[in-house]
Amino acid sequence: MVMDIKRLNNMMSDHGIYSRERLLIPVSNPNLLIGGTCYIELDAYAKREVAVLYLEGGPDPKANCPNRASFDQGKRRIIDSLKRSMRVDDGTAQYYLSISDGDPRAALMEFSEDLKWERQAGLA
Repeated sequence: MVMDIKRLNNMMSDHGIYSRERLLIPVSNPNLLIGGTCYIELDAYAKREVAVLYLEGGPDPKANCPNRASFDQGKRRIIDSLKRSMRVDDGTAQYYLSISDGDPRAALMEFSEDLKWERQAGLA
């Protein structure tokens, strides 16, 4: 279990445990989370999105949340990348990202399928 925690948190040694504000803990049984409210956040240390379960309340909206800024910055990079790849405007890139549940590959596939349909229908 300790090895899983270290791996999940991108730590090389046990000393990293003491320098963190929070630790990511793997959940072996997702049913334990039923009835709780999870927030999806970008963990700055693990460099991945994680589901965060707050035992009391939720994230403090007044707190300066670096995770939120990192998340927004990461989303901006994805949208900019999609704009370049698809050669479209910001709104179009955001639309395809939203209909694909935030998956850039799926957004590109949706866009590609729409272009193919437009060509077949004689609209392009």
